Amino acid sequence: MAPAATAFDDEFGEARRWNLLDDTLISDAERAGGLTPALRSRMRALISYAVEGGADAVLLSCSMYGPVADEAAPGLPVPVLSSDGALFAEAARLAPERVVVLGPIEAGTRDTVARLRAHLDPRTTVDGHVVAGAREALAAGDIPRAAELVAETARAAGETDLVVLGQFSLAPVRDAVEAALGVPVLSPPHLAARALRAEVHA
Repeated sequence: MAPAATAFDDEFGEARRWNLLDDTLISDAERAGGLTPALRSRMRALISYAVEGGADAVLLSCSMYGPVADEAAPGLPVPVLSSDGALFAEAARLAPERVVVLGPIEAGTRDTVARLRAHLDPRTTVDGHVVAGAREALAAGDIPRAAELVAETARAAGETDLVVLGQFSLAPVRDAVEAALGVPVLSPPHLAARALRAEVHA
């Protein structure tokens, strides 16, 4: 939740945040290797709870559940955005030839790669890599170490013209990684908060 809160403070400071958490949705999806019908139903229930509770808009903060947001949005009276829809749009605008997607867990990274490919030119190469140790470093509050691990993984992946940090949890390292690599690095929280603000004020 912390990267989302920071992004909203920066991009949509007037919003009053309401955080709804099912704290095993990510680990359950990781164990299942992706979304199951039961997990989709749990996320839809959270979205419905938010809307029925008076939310003016809903933003999911887990990339793996993006398809649920996309499925639910057309039938709801308020904007419902996936965590990385705005990121995908920005990646498409940049029209890269090769993209390296980095994430802290295998299931989430694999999912981001698959969905990002659908938004890019078919000739674009998209490779995904898990950053070993990044999740533990971030949990310990060691952002410099996490940034070092992310940058090392990106370099090992080979030359690229765009790096995508697939999950909200990696957002704190974005600036340091971009400075270390010298190529654009996209991270979803700020892009998502900006997109949600545009939807609410449309």
